[in-house]
Amino acid sequence: MLVSEINIKLTILGQWGVGKTSIVNMLVGKEFPSMYIPTIGSNIAKKEYKFKDNYIRLNIWDIGGQRSFNPLNPVFFSNLDSALLLFDLNNPKESLQEIKDTYLKNLSKHSPECIIYLIGNKSDLVKPEDSEILLNIIRNYQIQEFPIVFVSAKTQDNITELFTLVVFDFLKKLEESGNEAQFRGISNNFLTSADKSEDKLDELIINIDEIDSNTLHKKITPQIIKKNIKLSEKEQVPLKEIRDLKKIAEFGIDKNKIKENIVSAFKNNLVVISELISELKKSPINALIDNIDKSLADLSNLNKDFELKLDSILELEKSDQNI
Repeated sequence: MLVSEINIKLTILGQWGVGKTSIVNMLVGKEFPSMYIPTIGSNIAKKEYKFKDNYIRLNIWDIGGQRSFNPLNPVFFSNLDSALLLFDLNNPKESLQEIKDTYLKNLSKHSPECIIYLIGNKSDLVKPEDSEILLNIIRNYQIQEFPIVFVSAKTQDNITELFTLVVFDFLKKLEESGNEAQFRGISNNFLTSADKSEDKLDELIINIDEIDSNTLHKKITPQIIKKNIKLSEKEQVPLKEIRDLKKIAEFGIDKNKIKENIVSAFKNNLVVISELISELKKSPINALIDNIDKSLADLSNLNKDFELKLDSILELEKSDQNI
């Protein structure tokens, strides 16, 4: 019998097109998408870790960043253990501004104890001559209080290591809370099972105050290109925000693919509801009320998410009929 079952709720937030879904896909073993498909509402994925007598489920909430048809729901920021705030290393100003103005403020309000990371995606696109400019842009936003990690979903560089860091930091926080003797030493046991060291994970974090442009580029250049996918010109992310689902075809995005993604996410969220109920059944009496409150918040989020997905499907169907 497992001694401990730990659920970690992680959300991934950021502007449209920064690569949130691509990063999740790489973690769970899916293919890097060959074209940009906007996320409608939220998609939920999970990554499981088993070691010794411990079972950890990382519940990953991938939140759509396309504000024109993804209204910002405060519930997305509730009851979070960890959050990845993604920005585009190839277009840092706009995506960092969104993080500072929207996501950090909401996380501070709704999940003040949440462990926050700033994740620069698309490190494969950073040119040596642009490194100093990139560093200065990041410094100007004064976000050094949070760990900053650079990754590339396209080459898979630092993806597995990033999520290992997320789980490790959560387990360290769990140990430090001192609530359960059974969790003592669990963070080191997890690292051993993952064949990682704390020093190696620390190397992921970019020290913006100390690093220079030459060191930065050496640090973010992957030693091995694990996967290199060339996107055709037609498949590139649109250069401006998509304002309306009805006009989405104008950007070369396949409506049927969007529908397939919505239906798939809808079915997946039904599984999440089933798991929430199962977890409640296993809750100890002293934690039952707290777990019920958290589950109700998640169910409220999923209910609104279902409505958004249904409305989006109907809107896409209507646009097809009008063609």
